[in-house]
Amino acid sequence: MKKIMNSIVAAALLLGVPAAATAQGVEDNYPYNFITVQGGAQATLTHYNFGKLITPQVALSFGRYFNSKVGARLHVQGWQINGGFQQSRFPGLTADRKYKFNAITGDLDLLLNMSNILNPNRVNDRFNWILLVGFGVNYAWDFDEFNDITASMTNGNNFYVGPNPCGTKHSTYNGRLGTQFEYNVSKNFALSLELDANFKNDEFNLKRNYDPDWQLQALVGLTFKFGHKKAKPAPVVYEEPAPQPEPKPVVREEPKPEPKPVVKEEPLNETLFYTIRESDPDAEGTLNKVADWCNKYASKNIEIRGYADRGTGNSSINAKYAKARAEKVAKALQDRGISADRMTVNSYGDTVQPFTENDKNRCVIIVGE
Repeated sequence: MKKIMNSIVAAALLLGVPAAATAQGVEDNYPYNFITVQGGAQATLTHYNFGKLITPQVALSFGRYFNSKVGARLHVQGWQINGGFQQSRFPGLTADRKYKFNAITGDLDLLLNMSNILNPNRVNDRFNWILLVGFGVNYAWDFDEFNDITASMTNGNNFYVGPNPCGTKHSTYNGRLGTQFEYNVSKNFALSLELDANFKNDEFNLKRNYDPDWQLQALVGLTFKFGHKKAKPAPVVYEEPAPQPEPKPVVREEPKPEPKPVVKEEPLNETLFYTIRESDPDAEGTLNKVADWCNKYASKNIEIRGYADRGTGNSSINAKYAKARAEKVAKALQDRGISADRMTVNSYGDTVQPFTENDKNRCVIIVGE
């Protein structure tokens, strides 16, 4: 059992791995409402041949996910139920006898998205592993085949058969524990496989043996999701290019016996560009040029500005990339002998866009004067 649980947890963590850096954060997709249609099969565990008890089932559910981890649904399913009398357990029978009746089950289920609980920081929810637990009622009718079999038993051999307290119909309780594997085809549609174990009271299959009945079922479903929270896009602010200082006029002095050379100060304005999901600087020439400028003007300080493009990712991820880019440039300059006291490191994420072309905004700008 421990190995099985470890495998399930590992699978959930794997399903939470980001599929693409451009995907929205998981929280951006919640809360929402959903409607699910399912079809599959079920069988009640008894002494009778299990394969002969399998019957089709259809289901319809309505629910809501309140956040990325917790949801609830009203689940209704039903069709036909098979039961059986094993001849070796009922001496009043000359052969094994199978019977069927109709039943419908209504449950209120709690849904726990284990993929998001185990990996709350994932940015893609293409796959979800969900645990569910619920409680409800069963309603059954049409017991003609059951009554025909019990009526044929000789007196004294029907002690195993419980009473039918409601005449032609009766109600029983239902408890449920299950799991669901969901694949999101799009934001609004998903496919799912659900496996459930239903805990039912003794007389669900019309026979009394003083033990609860268990019913296993597998359902394949199609879910329609709607009512998602609409995220308001943050305003894009374009930064005006830094003004270039006007060149200072060169003052020509009369020759002197030992003239001192006039050093013209040159401002620093360099830009490093990055590809998507990249934060390591890969521009040795530019970094060396900045280091040479700092060594040449030992009294000057520089500002390192980190940016990310708004066209990909989301604000939280882009803020991390912009900060990482600026800090790694500062570290690369320190490795070239430039003191950290001469650097100011700022990060603007995707809230400021220095360039009108989207991809150029994955950059670090270094200025000094």
